[in-house]
Amino acid sequence: MPTELTEERKLAAIMFTDMVGYSALAQRDDKVALELLEEHRRVLREIFPRFHGIEIKTIGDAFLVEFGSALEAAQCAIEIQRTLAKRNHDVTSDRRIEVKIGIHIGDVVHRGGDVYGDGVNIASRIEALAGAGGICISTDVERQIRNALEARFEKFGSADLKNIKLPMELFRIVLPWESGARVQSSATRSSKKSPVLIAAAVLVIVAFIAGGWWWSERPSKHQQSAATQLAPVAPTNVPDQKSVAVLPFVNLSDDKGSEYFSDGV
Repeated sequence: MPTELTEERKLAAIMFTDMVGYSALAQRDDKVALELLEEHRRVLREIFPRFHGIEIKTIGDAFLVEFGSALEAAQCAIEIQRTLAKRNHDVTSDRRIEVKIGIHIGDVVHRGGDVYGDGVNIASRIEALAGAGGICISTDVERQIRNALEARFEKFGSADLKNIKLPMELFRIVLPWESGARVQSSATRSSKKSPVLIAAAVLVIVAFIAGGWWWSERPSKHQQSAATQLAPVAPTNVPDQKSVAVLPFVNLSDDKGSEYFSDGV
């Protein structure tokens, strides 16, 4: 009679890790790939217990690890990435070991030495979005560690995860040694555009000021009309001597015969 498997349900923080580029490396040089895989496992297995992480299983080049708290899971993930970043600094690019890490906290079921549930499924989907050397966490994890972990969180936004019904808000833990490079790359892109943007802004400001000055100095139609009406009339050449103006005489009498007097005068 088969032994009935016991189940235990509990809330746990689940971490998934995945070695980046292992499959491609194995196709090129399986001997080197195996060496790096073994080193990767050795390094991570030394770190898990320091943060009370329990290795549930390995899946090829991936780890499934359980923690009692979201904070310990996040601290462990940061230590893994710090250790690998330091190690990769002194090796050639073809011998780098890089991992992606995803963390979620949720309800899980322990059965037969394995764990199941949405907490596990979501953590595995989150890990795929982390990127090489990155740590991706769910909103539930971020909410529990935001005030306890000295780190900056960058919001991914809402993501539709495979086989997960509802969209989830995800965050990336910005690591100190990577923030400089990433921020610098963004600043570099901005600095390339900044001279053009600054020059354009200066031209706009100068044009605006010049236009405002021209408009303020330009007389309006009303001012032009008033100036025309009030303009002084140029004086004519009037002699200084006094003179008498004589108007034509009109004969007001009934004697038409005296008409010639008027004409003569």
